[in-house]
Amino acid sequence: MTSIHDLIQDLIAASPELDAVRREHLADNDELLPHVLFGDVTRWLVERGPVPEVLAVLEHHIGAGDAAVQNVIAVSFLENLFGDDPGERAVQAALGPCLKAEFDAMWNWTPDDPEAAT
Repeated sequence: MTSIHDLIQDLIAASPELDAVRREHLADNDELLPHVLFGDVTRWLVERGPVPEVLAVLEHHIGAGDAAVQNVIAVSFLENLFGDDPGERAVQAALGPCLKAEFDAMWNWTPDDPEAAT
């Protein structure tokens, strides 16, 4: 199982530009807040368009990561791609099979009980 630390290190190895995103995050927050950092990573990726090396790291870790890794990728990466922005759409289209399956499951989720939402 991989950890948040492993995920961040692999992302930086795949795209060294992300180290600046991590350093800025640490300067702003005085500590690592994974969900906040992954909001920044998502915005970075949307601005640049799909970066295959970064998406490959996320694809690997969604399957190999521990519960915290899976949660941060789903909640703070994939959920931030739900908009209609052309950059978001481009990243959505480039998701690997595991990321795409998770994205689709989240996008198409409905409660089993219609009363559950009230």
